[in-house]
Amino acid sequence: MSRAPAFLLRTSLGRRIRGFSLLEVVVSVALFAVIAALSYGGLDSILAARRQLDEQAQALARLQFAVGQIERDLRAAARRPIRDASGRSQPALAGSSSGFELSRQGYANALGQPRAEIERVGYRRQQQTLQRLRWAVLDRAPGSLVEPLDLLTGVDDFRVRYFARGGREFDRWPPPNLQDELPVRVEVEIELQRFGRIRRVLELPETERTL
Repeated sequence: MSRAPAFLLRTSLGRRIRGFSLLEVVVSVALFAVIAALSYGGLDSILAARRQLDEQAQALARLQFAVGQIERDLRAAARRPIRDASGRSQPALAGSSSGFELSRQGYANALGQPRAEIERVGYRRQQQTLQRLRWAVLDRAPGSLVEPLDLLTGVDDFRVRYFARGGREFDRWPPPNLQDELPVRVEVEIELQRFGRIRRVLELPETERTL
């Protein structure tokens, strides 16, 4: 039986047992660490941008909901005066430049309870939060409580203007000569830390019926 030459055996064994040197291992680990760090930095930037976009989308959705709620309330305005906790008559819509309250139709009554389908709601800025106010009753008793709901945060300003027929503009409603009237439209301005100043002009329903 013939045998392979000694130099071939040694070469074959040399190839079989040869490994990486310490320097090669160190360089490989260093390169892997650099690539991993770069990959993590890029992934972290993508995730941070995604979080920022999600927060922006959520903030925009809250803004759209708040403006939509104001619009729905104003479009459902009812000519229904109320009495406050002191028994004094209050107009169907009473407002200043910083907020308002009004009687609105469409108060859901899914259970068919014996109550009015009109409710009293309002809006105000409390510190940097825009709140929607709701009263459980129209004509209030001394113990009647208001239920505030936070709609928006980061609100720097909330301004309201009222317009009568003919385009007359007022900072308060009702003016002395229009006590029984609703404004033709209401202008709402909301200044937000994230989006700046938002302005909407909202038309009220044209109805002559007093409820």
